[in-house]
Amino acid sequence: MSSIVFRQMSHARTMDRVQLLPMELPSANSINSSGSKGKGSFLRRLTFGFIILAVLGLLYVPAYHSVQNPLLGETPTPWLLGGTHFVASIAQLHGWGINSSRDVGIYIYPENKTTLLSPLDLCSPAPFLLIVVCSAVSNEKARLAIRETWANKYHLEMTYNSTVKVVFILGQSDNETLNNSVAEESEKYNDIIQERFHDTYNNLTLKSVVLLKWVTSNCETSKYLMKTDDDMFINIPKLLETLNARPKSNGTLIGCLICGAKPISDPKNKWYMPKYMYSEKAYPNYLSGTAYVMSLDVAARIYKEALRTPILHLEDVYITGVCAKRAKLRPVNHPGFSYVQRKLETCELKRIITAHKVNSVNMYNVWSKVTDSNITCNATNNSSQEKKVTVIKSKEHINSFIIKKKLNYVF
Repeated sequence: MSSIVFRQMSHARTMDRVQLLPMELPSANSINSSGSKGKGSFLRRLTFGFIILAVLGLLYVPAYHSVQNPLLGETPTPWLLGGTHFVASIAQLHGWGINSSRDVGIYIYPENKTTLLSPLDLCSPAPFLLIVVCSAVSNEKARLAIRETWANKYHLEMTYNSTVKVVFILGQSDNETLNNSVAEESEKYNDIIQERFHDTYNNLTLKSVVLLKWVTSNCETSKYLMKTDDDMFINIPKLLETLNARPKSNGTLIGCLICGAKPISDPKNKWYMPKYMYSEKAYPNYLSGTAYVMSLDVAARIYKEALRTPILHLEDVYITGVCAKRAKLRPVNHPGFSYVQRKLETCELKRIITAHKVNSVNMYNVWSKVTDSNITCNATNNSSQEKKVTVIKSKEHINSFIIKKKLNYVF
């Protein structure tokens, strides 16, 4: 028994001595080696993480742009890929980014009825001439001025015997108060078409395509369609005189012809055209969007081409230039149409078909001059534009242009 106790005590003393011995520490070389490995591993993980974030960022940008919807009026994030000069050369257009879809069908739903507001029985019976005025939601005063002057109800029903109808087309506003006001206006006058797209300058092409959709669906038996803006005075008697003088209605596409216009590459310019939208050196000949007239067969052909032609935000270039060319149609100049501001002289106003930049106040002034029966105008004093016109360079239009030769016109 005593021997067993002695052995246990001896073993305990031995363990105590072992625990008191100094621990064997790793060498300095081994410490440096493992530290370097840890640091290298961390840097590799950090670099790998940055690469993953960069890849995700590149995937996010196109995905973000692909959901930008002109119907909602969203603004794309600038595509910043380099220095100032490089960025400017590919600056994206507000609402129509480089990855935004320009397929007309996804915005206007050609097979569906999409109007928020639509006039009742406007084209029953079908008018000889339907005038559609492109207006902004907030431009109520301009619409009222038109209703009380050149599109007043008495003249439309009595003087023109309901052969001329006038309607306004609008998009939507972010301001629900304005949208509600438009609904009340529509109920009162029954002359408003409102669609679901966001009403902005760069969505004017959507407005014009929707216009064609509505007219070809609701007024397909009309003879002529005029598209114009709410800052335009329209001399309806002169326009009817011009249209009635035509040997046939089919194939008509007339207005103020613009030839040889080139895309503007300055992103700060109101009419900037990025190369990812249009890469040609010049636009096809087209009619100023301030006012143009087409026969209903032409409207149907242009609408059909628009459904398979990528959108350009400059509506006159797109509708009467690109789409018309694809439909093998030729826009023709008429001297009664002009995009420049006219002199508000009575005899001049009585001779022309359109006058541009007429605000709601001046609209009444122009109307009183045109309808003044006490002033007699000498027909022989008509300007040479009734015969031939030289189109000259203008700084006011979206694209400065010049044509040196005189143009012959088909009426």
